[in-house]
Amino acid sequence: MTLKDWLAEQELTSAAFAARIGKTAESVRRYVNGDRIPDKETMPVIASETSGKVTANDFFGISPPALEQAEVGKSA
Repeated sequence: MTLKDWLAEQELTSAAFAARIGKTAESVRRYVNGDRIPDKETMPVIASETSGKVTANDFFGISPPALEQAEVGKSA
């Protein structure tokens, strides 16, 4: 799930989420718009705050089915 979708589902603004994760509203807006990928310290905080619904893979467009398909390709 994208951060944008999660924020909409939770009816949270970028500013409100930013306060929860200790980042600026502008940083969160950049994460939401795909202009920036969270750093290695911020990524686990986002995953935790979203109860695992938004993960690092979501910022790179990797979905669970794509991961499974990649694993199948490795064993072939």
